[in-house]
Amino acid sequence: MLGKLARTLLVGAAVGSAVAAPAASAASAASAAPDPVHRVVAKVAPKQFFAGLVNAKIRGAVIDVLCPGPANLGHPLAHQTVQVNQFLPPVTPTTGYTGTAGTSIGVWLNWPAAAPPAPVYVATLTSYRSAPIPTSITVPCSGSGEMLFLPSPGSSTVRAATVGLTFVNIGV
Repeated sequence: MLGKLARTLLVGAAVGSAVAAPAASAASAASAAPDPVHRVVAKVAPKQFFAGLVNAKIRGAVIDVLCPGPANLGHPLAHQTVQVNQFLPPVTPTTGYTGTAGTSIGVWLNWPAAAPPAPVYVATLTSYRSAPIPTSITVPCSGSGEMLFLPSPGSSTVRAATVGLTFVNIGV
């Protein structure tokens, strides 16, 4: 890229064209600009630190729930997400680690409950990206919970990332 630009500038100077150098500079600037459509997405791999996010928050997240009437359980609203981002040290107590073997991260939603079904499966991510929270799962209408981001396959060095959250019934 730089060689092509240098050749273009030298040819422009030799010919004495006042148009060649600005045109080459504009072409080079356009090709060097990042292309938002072709972002590089990193794969989950062993020996990586990562952070889990719920609705773009690493702590104090909220999951909006629609609960009909006086129900105790409902479904998450659409357009809510979980996400994993690769993280560089220094790390925090909620930062995860893929260990010596991790190549994917399973996402599970958990809350204090007197009876099952918690924890509930949300997604599996093999790259650092976001995924929707399924609207088909059943969750509490209020109270606290935790999203668990667990690397797989497991090893003795795996560490899960966690995000504390609150369920909020928007139907009240």
